[in-house]
Amino acid sequence: MRRKRMKRNPLMTTTLHQKMSKVSLPLKCYSNNVNGLNSPNKRRRLFNTLKKGRYNIIALQETHIDVNHISYLKKSYLGKEFSAADTVKKRGVVLYIDQAIPAEEQFKDKEGRIIAIRAEIAGEKILICNIYAPNGPKTKFIKFLRENIAKIEFDHIIILGDFNGVLDTVRDTSRTIKKEKNTGTLPKYFVTLKDEYDLIDVWREQNPGGKDYTYFSSRHRTWSRIDMVWVLKSLATKIENIKILSRDLPDHCPLLLEINKKSTFKKWRLNENLLKQGNDIEKIKNMTKEYFKYNDTKEMRPQIIWDAFKAVARGFLIQLNASKIKQKELEMVKLNNEIEGKEKDLKANPRNQSTKRALDILRKRKANWDMEKIANQIKWVKQNAFENANKPGKWLARLIRKKRQNQQIIAIKSKGKIVTSDENIREEFKTFYEKLYTKETINPEKIMEYLGKQNLGKITDAQRLNLNKEITNEEILKAINSFESNKAPGPDGFTIAFYKIGQKEVIRFLCKLMNQALQEKIIPETWKEAIIIMIPKENSDGLDVQNYRPISLLNTDYKIFTKILANRMKEFLEEWIGEDQTGFLSARSIKDNVRIIIDAIEYYEQNSQKEVGFLALDAEKAFDNLNWNFFKLLLQELDFGFQFQNGINSIYEEQWAKIQINGSESTKFKINKGTRQGCPLSPLIFIFALEVLLRAINRDQKLQGIRLDNRDYKFRAFADDLICIIENPRKSIQDWLSKIDEFGKVAGLKINSKKTKILTKNMSKEKQKELFDISGLEIPAKIKYLGIWLSAKNNKLLDLNYLSKWKEIQSDLEKWSNLNVSLMGRIAIIKMNVLPKMLYMFQNIPIIRKATLLNNWQKEIMKFIWKKKKARIKYSTMISPKKQGGFGVPDLKLYHDACALNWITEWTKLKQIKILNLEGHELRRGWHGYLWYNKSKIEKQFGNHFIRSSLIKIWDKYKRQFHTKNPLWLSPLEANHRRLLGWRDWPTYKEILNSALNTNTTPQLKDLQEIQSINRNVTWYHYFQIKESYKKDNPEGFETEQGFWDRICQSNKKVISILYSKLLEWELQSEGTTKAMIQWANNISRPIYMHEWESIWRKKIKYSYSTDMKENWLKVLHRWYLTPKKIGLMYKKANNKCWRCKTQIGSYHHMWWSCKKLEKFWTMVLEESNKILKTNFKKAPELLLLGLYDQSIMVDRNTDKLFTFCITAARMLVAKQWKSENAPTKEAWLGKLIEIKDMDKLTFLLRKSNGRAMKETDWSPLEDYIKKITSKN
Repeated sequence: MRRKRMKRNPLMTTTLHQKMSKVSLPLKCYSNNVNGLNSPNKRRRLFNTLKKGRYNIIALQETHIDVNHISYLKKSYLGKEFSAADTVKKRGVVLYIDQAIPAEEQFKDKEGRIIAIRAEIAGEKILICNIYAPNGPKTKFIKFLRENIAKIEFDHIIILGDFNGVLDTVRDTSRTIKKEKNTGTLPKYFVTLKDEYDLIDVWREQNPGGKDYTYFSSRHRTWSRIDMVWVLKSLATKIENIKILSRDLPDHCPLLLEINKKSTFKKWRLNENLLKQGNDIEKIKNMTKEYFKYNDTKEMRPQIIWDAFKAVARGFLIQLNASKIKQKELEMVKLNNEIEGKEKDLKANPRNQSTKRALDILRKRKANWDMEKIANQIKWVKQNAFENANKPGKWLARLIRKKRQNQQIIAIKSKGKIVTSDENIREEFKTFYEKLYTKETINPEKIMEYLGKQNLGKITDAQRLNLNKEITNEEILKAINSFESNKAPGPDGFTIAFYKIGQKEVIRFLCKLMNQALQEKIIPETWKEAIIIMIPKENSDGLDVQNYRPISLLNTDYKIFTKILANRMKEFLEEWIGEDQTGFLSARSIKDNVRIIIDAIEYYEQNSQKEVGFLALDAEKAFDNLNWNFFKLLLQELDFGFQFQNGINSIYEEQWAKIQINGSESTKFKINKGTRQGCPLSPLIFIFALEVLLRAINRDQKLQGIRLDNRDYKFRAFADDLICIIENPRKSIQDWLSKIDEFGKVAGLKINSKKTKILTKNMSKEKQKELFDISGLEIPAKIKYLGIWLSAKNNKLLDLNYLSKWKEIQSDLEKWSNLNVSLMGRIAIIKMNVLPKMLYMFQNIPIIRKATLLNNWQKEIMKFIWKKKKARIKYSTMISPKKQGGFGVPDLKLYHDACALNWITEWTKLKQIKILNLEGHELRRGWHGYLWYNKSKIEKQFGNHFIRSSLIKIWDKYKRQFHTKNPLWLSPLEANHRRLLGWRDWPTYKEILNSALNTNTTPQLKDLQEIQSINRNVTWYHYFQIKESYKKDNPEGFETEQGFWDRICQSNKKVISILYSKLLEWELQSEGTTKAMIQWANNISRPIYMHEWESIWRKKIKYSYSTDMKENWLKVLHRWYLTPKKIGLMYKKANNKCWRCKTQIGSYHHMWWSCKKLEKFWTMVLEESNKILKTNFKKAPELLLLGLYDQSIMVDRNTDKLFTFCITAARMLVAKQWKSENAPTKEAWLGKLIEIKDMDKLTFLLRKSNGRAMKETDWSPLEDYIKKITSKN
């Protein structure tokens, strides 16, 4: 096979890793409060001790060296010296950093309490803060430290020194007599800093129960541990040792810290930006063609050819990327040379303003030079809506750091001890999962015997044919296109984008490879491997390895194959899986499970003579314990077919994995059971196997649940979340547990009896105790099912779920209120963090009857958005959709109503018989009677149901907006005779009326024969009843075509979103969205047409991802900015004159346009924009403020986009200098335009690769303009 050799990059210089090779690992750090170093003898003794210690980092506090004698501390043999000193001989801190470690000072204070440097160790930036905290109040000190840390970009942080306080007076002091509360403890602001950055007290982390101290107070005769080292979680596992040494010269004990921060090997991952330019895609396609032309031979096994192709492609892509990096480095060298040249010119002539301006522009270009790197980081943290977009560095560093901390595992229990090093943690996980995935000895004959008893039957010939047909190119393409972009790749590093660029040879060969797997049960070796990452389970002990969810990162080509098998299997399971199991199948919803259980609780509320238990099963590592032989033999039992079974068997024959913890991997180990979470087949195989148990439960007459209308309600399942409805549990619980255990013995399912619980209803305390004695299961007052808290009384649903959740949200809002986030950023926080939590509950328990509660929550959200200040934009505009020029703030009340209406669709459609029969088990009339004929007001029984009473209230609110006449979905027979007839299919007006010839004609009832051809159940007597209903309904009239509600009932996709949009539309009907448009039209003295106004937010605002640019557009359009005129109306004594010219009244139009001080600025913006774009726009406020111009002017999209950016940059500067006396300058405008250019580049790089060349904004007009003015200067 032919491989291309990579050329060495001639520009590569000595790397940081090469520099670091001179530094021995582990790094030794020393910290001590030395209590004065003005004595030469003391200095000499201390420095000699430090020299012998060969420390890499030394932090000394309380040196007492003043600024005039700082040279006393300069000792090159200790390392590079960084110090902070006072003007008097007090305080003073110093840091020594090994000469081989690159380090720069970041900040320090003037009192000699803080010195901070940033060192680069093993390719990562570490901020090291040496502190000497005040003995008294620390507020000012902490504020300075916190604000300055926030300004720095870093990967890790170490704060060490004398904190002059402890975290825990019990564990960190020797004090035995209780004194005043919190005496000697660190103030809450210090603890807030610790929590904000997820900092770890290293000594306490490694000695959780230990006691040791660093300082002895002679005055109080007590010891305390006030000298500490705090580090980020991500660094905690790299600390091999921390010791409190014995005192020598000073009165504080020194701290010795050993950090083993090795360079981690970064796995290759495809840079998807190589797949966006047409010429790059063509190069990759040519490489692929060449490879298969020479290597696709009969002598070589296809599996080897394929794995070798990925190796060759990886090498080619690495080389392609390297060539681009080389080109960038050449550009950077050229840019640096230009900067050096301008700096020389400026030194020669310091007063030359044009040179200074040119230098500023060049420096801005350099600051955001590597946009591709920034884009990749943003993708990694999954933050496309970058709030601080024009200054992404610090914001992005904080996000990346936060994500790393969340992923970090800093300690794990191992054989009764807590281990904290990466190696030990990784080994503990590997040992656990190696044991977990070891094959269990379950006799295949016992499995076959068990399956034989279940009478499962065989699949149909049509189903078998579909499962076993040959895989086609079209099927592969369909599978490829179904995967989302930006998903983490498997061990080979190839993302789905590589397969989306339309390489015919790749698709063709994959087809050959996959069909061979179906025929011969052979797959490539790379399809057998996986990297397992750990996701911590919510609200669980992070020290226990069992409290992590293993997610397998699998190779994308393997996932394409399993996606095809999964698509075929899903078609079969849609028919085969019973309706009580709802996970992973289309048209089945999680809300149906919760709904059934709530309805069951309501059923037993009205049948209080019956005892019931709701058994919430907890299976130990359900997916990981599933026995391979069980589902293989199940496929065989159902006669799935040779090819499909081969495909499954080829996957579940041999598997290997590595555990990845804190960025490094374990050695590989074998997997012999379980389904990999991350594989498309995994959930389907699990529910396929589980269905055997559920069918066994349904068939067993001894296992009783609710029995209604010849239907059983025994359980509801969503994947491994299984809840059983057990009637008379004291008598039957053992039968239930035995049935489940019998299945577990052959399938590998293991019930965790400690976490399995049973919620009881209609049982006394004595009976509950009896049940506990029989089962050994906990009987709590509430259980959690699918994220919803349930109790024996449905009237507690509100308190258990909504009110408790809102308390959490309130706490979060309070924390987030201190963040320096823009208006749009705050709205994004609500959408991303608050709405999903509330929406989940709205979908599953839409039970809120009082709008007051929802209104109060909405007020709290708006307070957060407006920072508890008065709103500047009316509420209707805030909740309006973005496509209509609004801000898109979610309205909780409308979302709740939309979710409730989604539940009501079932009452309309009448398809979910099981839900409807239980929900209306005691009702005398049909659902349509309550929905349309207001029978709920006559029959009070309808309202004696917690769910029904909530839903009907919401329906009544909107019913007449959905329908003004009798709807076509209405079934008069069902409305009046549901209980008597008990049919499954009911004739509706749509079926029994003849279509009207026109809107003025009344539709006529069809004759009996026509109706019987549609529904055979209808007799002459039923026809007579239909006729009577028709006569009553006729005066009101009938709808002649399907309306909005009819379409909703026929849809299964985005129902809640569609409903919410409609409710919002009705809510905003009375609000004129054109008020701001009319005000602007008055300002610019010409009418603004609706198509012009809409073009602003449908086109102009969408040109960039940058939130601050969008926010500027919306604020200007909706007149957010407070003017002197408006302030003058608000406050009697306020001056209403313009802040700039101070002569005219500062109206909105004046402040943005007509002020004399702004005239020159807008003229300059127009003239320079025309020069850049070679256009001939005429000066007008609608052009420069709103981007509106005569459509007869022919401008291509790229020019329109660039001009929009030009005026946006100008507006943003005017807004930034809103209260300034001076107008923005040309230099500031160009600088902002360069920032926007960089952000636009970022927007392009962030776009998901769709397999085709993507059009990028052509910035060459601006770049040529900048080159011209910088070279001229």
